[in-house]
Amino acid sequence: MDLKAEFEQIVTANQDWLYRYILSMVKNKQTAEDLVQEVFISAYRSWDCYEERGKLRNWLRIIARNMAVRHLQAEDRQMVSIYADLGSADDDLYILDTLAGAESPERDAFDRELLQQILAAINELPDHQRQVVYYRYIQDFSVNMTAKITNQPVGSVKSKSYYGLAKVKNRIAQYLVEGGYIMSCRESYPFYYQYAKGKIAIEDRVKVERHIAVCDDCKRIVSSLASLIPHIAPAQEDEKRHILISIPLQNGQTLTYSEFRVPMHGFYEQANSILTQTAGRIPEGENWFSWGYDSNMELLGEFDNEGNKIEYESYPYPHNPSITRVVYKCMKKVYPLHTMASVFLENRSWVRSTLEAPNLMIGELSNTLDDHAKSGLYLALPGNAENIRIKKGSGVIDAGHYKFAYSDRYVTEDETIKLECSYLI
Repeated sequence: MDLKAEFEQIVTANQDWLYRYILSMVKNKQTAEDLVQEVFISAYRSWDCYEERGKLRNWLRIIARNMAVRHLQAEDRQMVSIYADLGSADDDLYILDTLAGAESPERDAFDRELLQQILAAINELPDHQRQVVYYRYIQDFSVNMTAKITNQPVGSVKSKSYYGLAKVKNRIAQYLVEGGYIMSCRESYPFYYQYAKGKIAIEDRVKVERHIAVCDDCKRIVSSLASLIPHIAPAQEDEKRHILISIPLQNGQTLTYSEFRVPMHGFYEQANSILTQTAGRIPEGENWFSWGYDSNMELLGEFDNEGNKIEYESYPYPHNPSITRVVYKCMKKVYPLHTMASVFLENRSWVRSTLEAPNLMIGELSNTLDDHAKSGLYLALPGNAENIRIKKGSGVIDAGHYKFAYSDRYVTEDETIKLECSYLI
């Protein structure tokens, strides 16, 4: 088929939705018709440069949007409100082009359902936010263009965009979690430290990225962990290294990541030989890795050096029910310098306010390792914390959304490492 014949088919297939798209912006039928013709002329002239054949509609939409915006700028005119029509069948056509291309009928149905949820969330916004969010994130207008067509200051557009989008994202996150399309915060907590280190299974990484795409709180945790990790000195050869990172959550709980690296010397070769024969299962009655934690903590997951999940059993100690014992049962391999990475959700906070000054906060963290090692405690403080004073510890690391007060040093078997700090909010 020659280019002319091919383009005639493209015009026939796309002129109707392009006309509706442009008309929604310029509000003039004759102008919309003229701009549609200009879109096809521009596309025809640029056809040799177009490479993404599977995204034709999106390419045409971008050309149309740019032409409509230039027309509005040249005319110095303002659009009237168009958000009352959100969710109509006609509007669906071009808004869907901003979503990922459907790979199957099931994906197409999901995209359309997601679109309806987005439009419904926008429609629920207060009037002062609804129009701004629509222009910024559905029509994809710049801040300056949105300010011009809604006749308000740029600062107001930025503020309404930020808070309006946050409400939409919360609504969509709830829909995706309840529908089983993404993990909840609690389900995704175990993977954030592994994700920040780049040591995570592919399927787990995909799940994490889907979650943090719609959850700003968890995105901030991941970002701060990624900034913190390069500041933590790694374990040296034949050195035991312990790390404990505590992040207070808004609900009063604490998300804790613990990592203990231990040299395995000659044991790892023997262990891996056994795991090869048993499909990764540790022989019954053998205790390779075990430890305990108290009743205020809930163990969410165990990982090895490369982020592989560990299968384990946990049960109360017979003579001390307040302590839970963990025993590894199935694992992929043992490493020469082996990492036991644990994730906990604690029903307590290591940060408290003071009666004397409500904006003065006290942070305290301690740990007894019962081993000779280099041990580090890292307590997350708000990114806007001021006048941070370290009473016991080593200093503060600015990790963006969080600042981490820390204490990091060598300890003996019977020694407790402590971190104490204060700050203002």
